[in-house]
Amino acid sequence: MRLWGIWLFLHLIGVALWLGGMFTLSLWTGKARASGNNEIIAFTYATARRLYRGLIAVAATVTVVAGAILMIATGRPFFMPFPEHWLFQMQVSGTLAFLATLFIVLPTAGMLAELAERAGELEDDKAKFAAKVKQQAIVGSLVGALLVYVVLTGALRI
Repeated sequence: MRLWGIWLFLHLIGVALWLGGMFTLSLWTGKARASGNNEIIAFTYATARRLYRGLIAVAATVTVVAGAILMIATGRPFFMPFPEHWLFQMQVSGTLAFLATLFIVLPTAGMLAELAERAGELEDDKAKFAAKVKQQAIVGSLVGALLVYVVLTGALRI
């Protein structure tokens, strides 16, 4: 029983860091863009890239792995809508959020950091940067909404 508690703790701390980290980085990069200072923007996005690749990627992976281990440890089925529909919803929403984070949010964070470094030099890079910021905002918001839904579903078991 004690080992189950450790995996549950890792699962919960992982989702808290994943959701909290993405939310904090979105606020932080937004403030940097609002400053209008290219050096601050470049520094912020370079730091955000490291945090996305470190903290966010690790937290998302820990969340998914610990969740899978909890499923095995408790003998619950993977991706079966019945008898516990709330668990099925968590699995589907969490998997979608993980895949979007892994294949869209993390690569876009790297591209934004590179474009932010060059955005002061070329007008073409400014347009690409603005388009990538919009993409990151949309996908990041969707991932955040999915994670909030996962947390509420798990807490309320609806």
